[in-house]
Amino acid sequence: MEAIKSCRRFQRNENVWKFSLMFAAVTLACVNSQDITACCDKAEGTCRSVCDKMSLVEIASNASTFEQWVPNIYRFCTPRLIEFWICMNKTIQEVVSGSGWWGRACCSLGRLTTCRHACAMAANQSALVGAGACRRSDEIDFFDCVQRQEEAQQCCSQTQSLTCHGECQKALWRLGQSRVDLQATSTALQACEESPDLLRCLRDLTDSVVSTDTLKYLPCCRESNRQECQPTCERVLRSTQVLQEIVDALEDDCGAPVIHDGFWQCFLKKDTPPEPKDLIPHDISKLHCCQKAATINCRRLCFDTFNTGWQTTWQKFYSECLGDPQEIRLSECMDDVDAPCSLGCAGLTYCSQLNNRPTTLFRSCTAQADLEAHLAVAEQKGSGVLLISGMELPLKNSTLCPIDIWKSVACALHVKPCTAKGHSSLLCADECARVVSSCVEWSRAPPALTARALCARLTPAAATAPCVPLQHYMAHSTEPPLLSAKEVVTSPCTGSPCNSSQLCVFNRNCLHGGNCQRYHCVDGCPLGDSASQMIPIGSWVRVPMLSSLQKACFKICRCSNKGLVDCQPLPCVELENCQLHDREVMQGEKYYMECNPCSCRGGERVCARRACGRGAALPCYCPPHHLPVRAHHTQYPNACLAKCAGASDGEIEFGNGGACARVNCGRRHACVPARTVCLSKLQTACPQHICVSTVNCNSQPPMAVCDTDGRTHMNPCHLVMSGRKFAYWGVCLDGCSSAGTVCGVNGVTYISECAAWAEYVSVDYSGPCLAVGPISDLMEPKCTFDRIICPKLKKPNCLGFTAPGACCPKCGGALRILYSKKQIDRALYGTNISATVINLNNILRALERHVKIAECALRGYLTIEMEIFVTVETMLDNPTDLQLKVCILEAEKIADMINRESVLISSDLGLSSLTYALTVHTYPTQGTSSVSASLSTLLFGLLVYLSNYILR
Repeated sequence: MEAIKSCRRFQRNENVWKFSLMFAAVTLACVNSQDITACCDKAEGTCRSVCDKMSLVEIASNASTFEQWVPNIYRFCTPRLIEFWICMNKTIQEVVSGSGWWGRACCSLGRLTTCRHACAMAANQSALVGAGACRRSDEIDFFDCVQRQEEAQQCCSQTQSLTCHGECQKALWRLGQSRVDLQATSTALQACEESPDLLRCLRDLTDSVVSTDTLKYLPCCRESNRQECQPTCERVLRSTQVLQEIVDALEDDCGAPVIHDGFWQCFLKKDTPPEPKDLIPHDISKLHCCQKAATINCRRLCFDTFNTGWQTTWQKFYSECLGDPQEIRLSECMDDVDAPCSLGCAGLTYCSQLNNRPTTLFRSCTAQADLEAHLAVAEQKGSGVLLISGMELPLKNSTLCPIDIWKSVACALHVKPCTAKGHSSLLCADECARVVSSCVEWSRAPPALTARALCARLTPAAATAPCVPLQHYMAHSTEPPLLSAKEVVTSPCTGSPCNSSQLCVFNRNCLHGGNCQRYHCVDGCPLGDSASQMIPIGSWVRVPMLSSLQKACFKICRCSNKGLVDCQPLPCVELENCQLHDREVMQGEKYYMECNPCSCRGGERVCARRACGRGAALPCYCPPHHLPVRAHHTQYPNACLAKCAGASDGEIEFGNGGACARVNCGRRHACVPARTVCLSKLQTACPQHICVSTVNCNSQPPMAVCDTDGRTHMNPCHLVMSGRKFAYWGVCLDGCSSAGTVCGVNGVTYISECAAWAEYVSVDYSGPCLAVGPISDLMEPKCTFDRIICPKLKKPNCLGFTAPGACCPKCGGALRILYSKKQIDRALYGTNISATVINLNNILRALERHVKIAECALRGYLTIEMEIFVTVETMLDNPTDLQLKVCILEAEKIADMINRESVLISSDLGLSSLTYALTVHTYPTQGTSSVSASLSTLLFGLLVYLSNYILR
């Protein structure tokens, strides 16, 4: 009835039948609220034309538009259009019922059509969230506007004067879009003199509207060639500082903003930021740690210190925060930046008990840490005082407290063994309490110092948290000594052999040295003026920006030979929790939905999609046939699996003519395949080739490429001009076979094992791909084709995996990694970076930098379940148990880094999208298990075939 009352105000002079029709429509309306488009589909003729011009969002957010619209509908739409009027009346009723909600002014800011329409019908913010039409993680600008509008509405309600309320509404109606009428604000201040609470919030809200120094743009007014533009431009720049008002006024007389117009270019040049070097913080990596601070004070101090205020705040930050037991997560993050945990320790002299531990993680297994531990104990012998965590501890004499105890403590605190899970270097609480209680001379200790206070700084806060067992490191290692060079595991980049502006990268073509260099030094960028972390040229890094506790804001910068450049902001992300049925999942929490792992990231639920409650099978019960198709720039083993992934019939391309089959690169150019795996369906540009200029090869940038004869060319131009055939990108690889086709675990046939390795793909079996293996986490053969012969395991009964969709088991560490497609979309479409910046190859290359053992290689691919499957495998043909084990540990180290959002992961643009890593390596099934799995695969395929035949 509210809709009828509203319509009466507009239709008092209309015919009686119109009112009767509207009344009938109310009684007949039983449909849900609909968009105007749905109503227009029920109209015809002139009525349809008038209806099509209406916008539900404009009508809901603008009262004057509503008043103009209703008479037109009555004028041109006849009463016989019963279904149209039923639909339209329902729409009017919805619009009118929520017209008192100021959030309607924000409807046009919704990114999704469903959200804009839901806003037009909503009567409050909770209606939007509850209906699920608008998600905060997708509609950040929209919800920011709604929040501001509701603040404005609350402000204007703090008066009993209708005049004051009306003037306040005129002033603040577009506050959410940073549009404030200065004249209306002045009028409201006069009308509301008797409402002090309203005046206070009115001033606060209008003062917070973004403004800028607009006078600096005055010279731009002379750049326009439109006669009416210059006076308008000068007038509006002198009269207001609100950018949205300026743009609205200039569009009328100066034309719409276009990049090639000199007038608008002038405005952009005036807004050009200073040199990127001036914007780079003191230490980007440690700036990421600030988000882990437990207290607001330490978060602010941390940000000030590592952003630009190092010289003025660092002492206060270190004294107030890093020694605070509440800030253990912050302190551990700082340690992770300064010295990430890596496998193995050797070469220590004083702390020799820590040598020969190739499967243990350490932060600082260096000669410098060894010396510092020695000096700490030596000073204690002379003074009877030991300095730990900034506190002087008076110790008992050596007869009551043996010196070996404090030697073990000093070595543990300086060399810093790490736990496998959590990478913690904190001591276990019971051992700490036992040592300090028995060895500290508490009668000489400061009054405020207690065993509990001291151990609070050296041990984790939670009793169940991982910790370093001191007793384990007091005696020498029990690991058997390595007898030959073939048994060792090596880390050629240990000790930072490159200079301060370079990054150390393994040369995996040179496993055992000889005439080759085991590592390369490549140019890179330090992440700040004094940062210890480096990234290679071409990488993109995320730089934290100051924001509220409920938001995460970043800008991204590219590493070039001039340092970090091309910095630009990313859209801020609301750090909101996720709704799971009737409970709330905390931001960052990992959980399960039935059998599927999930994580909550900024309000987004990132979940696996494996069907629960069944054995090994393919998604959607697809057959194991291998008839490759392409859709969304991705190759699928067959059309069923492509449809299961969301592809329509029209998007599926059959056959495989090659990346250059239908490409015309033009004159003096040649097409070279360049396979790319994009991770978002919104990446419309996902090229599978490059067009190479064949003019002046020597002047083209280096981009190594290998031909089928095993020769490396400096760039693809040299390859094309030599007349040789393309094999793969990069230098030609050693230690792999360059002859004979192979099937990769990703279901792609490669011309050689080397070609598969060059794309980070592990080989499943020799020959072309023939089948798709059913998916499960069991390590066993999955395919039953006679022509598929699985290679022998490198070690019987080794830990390993059978990759999803692959046929054969392999030894090594394996991870299923979930990733946030929305985060990738925000990065690609919230900035002007290339759509190819974030792809699978770049993510695997970045992950590979965290594998520190030279004998292990990281491989990976995008599975048919749309997960990233990563393996760390030995590169040796006959590995020892130790050489297999360290590759497993490297995989588990990467999983732990992803799951605890290590700075080494979150600072990289591509890696920051990884949300959850599950270790899935296991021991192989024995005897009949493999046979039964194979039989079940065969029966499953037969069942699918028969069902398809019957359905026909």
